Amino acid sequence: MLERDRDYLYHCNGCHKADKNYPDKEIQDEDTGEYYTPRCSPLEYHEWARNDAYGLFTGLYCHKCYDDPEKYTYRKDRYFDEGYAGENLESNDY
Repeated sequence: MLERDRDYLYHCNGCHKADKNYPDKEIQDEDTGEYYTPRCSPLEYHEWARNDAYGLFTGLYCHKCYDDPEKYTYRKDRYFDEGYAGENLESNDY
């Protein structure tokens, strides 16, 4: 992780780029004047949250890394299932 990016809560798992929308410090709301620390809760709703073909959470990857098969190594299509390999146990007679 880059030294200057430690000031942010969320980072891409591929290139370690910081998501600048979530600084790790309190910021002041422009309308109310109150201080708060922005968080994405739960993490699955983050803009960079990625899932494999079955919906399992695989981590945070920016758009560039998600499109790069070298950095995002999870499958985006369905895994092979022997049950759908072209043979049926039931007859096709109707």
